[in-house]
Amino acid sequence: MLQTNTGFISIQQCLQDEVTAMATLAALLKKEQSALVEGDIALLTEYTINKGQLVGVISELEKKRHNCLSELGFKADADGMQAYLQQASIASVAAVTWNELLHLSEQAKEDNRTNGMLINRHLSQNQAALNVLQQNNPAGSLYGPNGQSTVKNAPRRGYVAG
Repeated sequence: MLQTNTGFISIQQCLQDEVTAMATLAALLKKEQSALVEGDIALLTEYTINKGQLVGVISELEKKRHNCLSELGFKADADGMQAYLQQASIASVAAVTWNELLHLSEQAKEDNRTNGMLINRHLSQNQAALNVLQQNNPAGSLYGPNGQSTVKNAPRRGYVAG
């Protein structure tokens, strides 16, 4: 497979853009972790929106890199990227950037897993608090999952409307 300088430049630019986006995502996940520890709901909402946008950008950049690989005759996946990196010495710069992207991706994956555990811990604590509050309530839960009252008015007996 013959490598062109234009193809190399395109792949290198894709990789650099992906590294930038992934580094931004990794930093955002660290901020999210701090907000989860502090219980800052306003920041969590903002970070969730930003995360969604970044994941979309990263996905588009990955598609662009896959298209570049395909145009050069490589498979449009991680194996194709490895084959591209092994085929020519000019790809050595790309190999450094690729390894940086893999490292950042692994870091983001681990931080996302940690954040998921923090969220689950908060959910468990909230459920435990609700259980304590409902424990001494003879009527049980006042509101159902749809937010509507589950307490029904019983028909009045012996009442004459007049």
